[in-house]
Amino acid sequence: MSAVVADELAEQAEALLDLWSRLALRHVALGSACACGAGGVSLRLEDFELDIVDYLQDGGTRSGLPEVERWFAACPPVASVSQPLRQLLESVLHAQLPEPVARWALPRLERTLRSFVELHGGA
Repeated sequence: MSAVVADELAEQAEALLDLWSRLALRHVALGSACACGAGGVSLRLEDFELDIVDYLQDGGTRSGLPEVERWFAACPPVASVSQPLRQLLESVLHAQLPEPVARWALPRLERTLRSFVELHGGA
């Protein structure tokens, strides 16, 4: 991978890592309080990290791009990795992710994280 491409991907990954760091601490209310006084459930967006990476991994294994499919198929189960989204983005920052995988994954992650911003307010 050329230095220019690596820098471009690292810049994109760094921006997404920053966005995720801000989003992960936010809370999402599920349900609302009722007349009995019981409040709704509140989750941090960080609680969705495994779902985000699992969705990405599933899409990667069915992407139709052999290198992307092989890379995601070889990944350990998402639940066995601590902070899988952060690890994925940091692997791009350190040029440890193959270029085709990074080029496939980063736009999808960006769309997902931007949708959280749209649904749950600016980050």
